[in-house]
Amino acid sequence: MYKRCVAEQSSKRQRELESGLLKAMSTHRYEDIAISQLCDDMNVPRKSFYRYFSSKEGALFALIDHTCMDFLASFMGGTSNATSETMVAFFKFWMEKRTLLDALMRSGLSGVLVQRSIALASTDNTVAKSFFPSIPDNLRNHGLVFMVSGLMSLVIEWHHSGFKDDPREMADIAATLLTKPLYRSGLEK
Repeated sequence: MYKRCVAEQSSKRQRELESGLLKAMSTHRYEDIAISQLCDDMNVPRKSFYRYFSSKEGALFALIDHTCMDFLASFMGGTSNATSETMVAFFKFWMEKRTLLDALMRSGLSGVLVQRSIALASTDNTVAKSFFPSIPDNLRNHGLVFMVSGLMSLVIEWHHSGFKDDPREMADIAATLLTKPLYRSGLEK
């Protein structure tokens, strides 16, 4: 898939290649982008691309994963628990990533965004414990999957609306959906 770079220079080069893919995706559908053309446009040898990614899909996964990691790094660097301000920051973050969202939607890759977000969040139990401190371990990961898939679906729908609501309103919507049991909608017996 993709190399996990530790050295600053390698990490920087990998991110440049990811940015090149995003730039190409801003004007072309993902499936129409050839690695050879991407490398030519960036003036890098194909060998350099394959040093970091095993395939074009690996570069896409790295782009999405690193974007999600950027938010997680800011979240983990701030408060150690989930707050309404964390949710506002989450929606502001994704509003700022409109270019990525536009590119993914243009290519019909919103499902990949949700899938990679869930996979990334599931690899770090710290995130799950922040959001679900009192839930037993055996249920925590299910709660995290439910929450992340719901949040990312909200981001996608919000993007489709042209970011009609502001981030605080979206945070309030998310908080309501995540904290109010659905059975209270009049369906309980």
